[in-house]
Amino acid sequence: MKRFVNGVEVELIESEAKVVSFGDRLMVRSTGKAESALAVRVGDAVHVSFRGQQYIVEKSSLRTKRAAAAHSGEMRAPMPGLIVDVMVSKGDEVALGQKLIVLEAMKTQQPFIAPFDGTVKELSISKGDQVIEGQLLVIVEPKAE
Repeated sequence: MKRFVNGVEVELIESEAKVVSFGDRLMVRSTGKAESALAVRVGDAVHVSFRGQQYIVEKSSLRTKRAAAAHSGEMRAPMPGLIVDVMVSKGDEVALGQKLIVLEAMKTQQPFIAPFDGTVKELSISKGDQVIEGQLLVIVEPKAE
C-alpha cells in the first residue's frame, strides 16, 4: 500500500512487520524482534515515534505543511509534553542521527534526532519547558555541499 511518510511517497509492505495496538502504543514485530512505538492521529495523518525518529504517515497525496517542514529539518512537538533534555545549542554543528532533544509525552520519552548533517539554526525551547502540539522545537539547516 502506498503512503506518504514525511512527505515522501513509499510502498509499505504489510507482510514485513506486524503492528498490534495497545491503546496509545503500538507494538511492532518484525524478524522476531518486538519494539514499542507511539502513534497519535492528528486529522488525516498519524504521527509515529519509533526508534528515535518521528514520522508523519498520510493516506492522501497532499503533503501537509508539517510533513514538508519535517523533511526540511523543522521539528515540531507531535503532542503536548515536557522537554526533559536538550543536547545542543543554537549554532551547533550536528551529524545525521545525533540526538538533539528529548520530549516526554504520555509517559514515553521521544528523542528527536538530526535528519541530516547540518547546523542548529533555531532552538526555541529549554530543558523543563512544557510544549504544546505543533510547537516549533528546533530547526536544523542542511550542511552546505
